[in-house]
Amino acid sequence: MEAKPIYLIAERRKGCVTQETYELLGFARAVGNGQMVIVILPGKDVLASAQEIAEKTGCETIALSGDHLEHYNGLAYAEVLMNFLRCKADGWVCLPHTSMGYDLAPRLAVQLGASCITAVDSAGDGWLRRPVYSGRFKEEIVPQTSLVVVTVLPGAFQAPAERSGSMGGVMVIEANEKKLPSTTVGIAESPRRDSSLKDAEVIVAGGRGIGKRENVALLEELAAAFPKSALGASRSACDLGWFQHKHQIGVTGQTVSPKLYIACGISGAFQHVSGIRGAQSIVAINTDPHAAIFQSAHYCIREDLVTFIPILIEELKRVS
Repeated sequence: MEAKPIYLIAERRKGCVTQETYELLGFARAVGNGQMVIVILPGKDVLASAQEIAEKTGCETIALSGDHLEHYNGLAYAEVLMNFLRCKADGWVCLPHTSMGYDLAPRLAVQLGASCITAVDSAGDGWLRRPVYSGRFKEEIVPQTSLVVVTVLPGAFQAPAERSGSMGGVMVIEANEKKLPSTTVGIAESPRRDSSLKDAEVIVAGGRGIGKRENVALLEELAAAFPKSALGASRSACDLGWFQHKHQIGVTGQTVSPKLYIACGISGAFQHVSGIRGAQSIVAINTDPHAAIFQSAHYCIREDLVTFIPILIEELKRVS
């Protein structure tokens, strides 16, 4: 029996194909046995983006085009994807674990009668693995249905190098608009977002484990010891009001790729770790020897940050 294709649902932001889209191809190669990969890109005026995907990946690319798909709307996207997938999909339907992906995946799974497995960070022949309990453990899952909808954590799989061979085929399908209970009329970027995190070579980030708001000053002093540095934070620390949300790093914040990332009092939940996978070197400071962040860090320091950071600052001043 001929193997069914693996379907990848592509995503665009500000008119550009996201890096997470290309990482899905790495996932497809991990779970597939040479099956054809088909990329589906919903949106408005997406022909150029579909051609870009086909050229870079060599995969057949389907553009589902419609004016009502200009901005992401879960109901509208699920409708057009279901119209395409309902009679075709049997195997894998893959999405990035982004705000779009983890909203859309359960909708598709229910309508397709498929299993839904989210936040996958590794995979093999017939099995998937994802972090659970804030990253302290890994859960290995073997799907029991013939059709599986999966979201893949950003940075978990490497995007393959661009192909130099022939590009894949591109097909444009005009999607019919159906009257739905809601319509997305626009997307506005939060004015709190700070581009300095994207540009920083060193990021000092704090989590709930720093203990209290007053200790943020210690992190600021440590960051000031490095040129091109910035202050970051976990979602829990931002929710406590210790940091502004513009400093938030992770799946629901910003994705960063500094040369050095110093995680202070951060437990290491997968939502946060997904945002720092591009860091060249990660230093974790935590009093909990079982903190999940130690599994991702290159250097692990089990010490109270109130004790350790002043010593580190003095040493940096001495050698500078």
